[in-house]
Amino acid sequence: MNTMSKSGLFKRWQAKKAQVIAWYYRGNIGGGFTYWPEGPHEQPRQIHAPMWGRAVVVENEMMYHTAESCGPAALRNPTGLSMESLIEPDPDTRGGWRITDAGRILQAIPEQEFRFLVHWGGIVYKDYAELKVSKDHSDDLSQQQVFDIFMADLKQRGMAFAEPADPLTDKAFINRLTTVYDPGLPLYFPPEPEEALACTQ
Repeated sequence: MNTMSKSGLFKRWQAKKAQVIAWYYRGNIGGGFTYWPEGPHEQPRQIHAPMWGRAVVVENEMMYHTAESCGPAALRNPTGLSMESLIEPDPDTRGGWRITDAGRILQAIPEQEFRFLVHWGGIVYKDYAELKVSKDHSDDLSQQQVFDIFMADLKQRGMAFAEPADPLTDKAFINRLTTVYDPGLPLYFPPEPEEALACTQ
């Protein structure tokens, strides 16, 4: 499905999704949002901290994006952090937070450096007819249709490939699809903000 979305060949069947991302972060060290609305080979845009009450409406499944690290570098990787670690309000500090693991306090987080993010998503339809088709599955794609569309496009592009007996497991065919349709990682990636500079702003 990742390759389907990157190919642009399946927009007729693509679920239209809208997402709202809202940030609550009072700090000024990192914590921003970087995104590539024109594609991964173009310059990105950024929303910089402070991020208190800021939000974007996006379709992130179709757009390269990332979040900056936030807070002082010394607070970003506490010793003992694990998949079982918890983050919770700090009962000893008004507005503060802390990270614990198996009852041990790994790190206190000042209120200023705590970032809270809200992410909401929903599927949207342009009209009732589009909603109806989605719900009654009258225009669903089969796996065979998907690969027929890919192979027809490869042939139109003049790309050589051997028709696979099982396209889901044929490594040469999978590699061909990836080579043709995956644009790769962003070419322009801004550096993380310099902490010393952020602290003086």
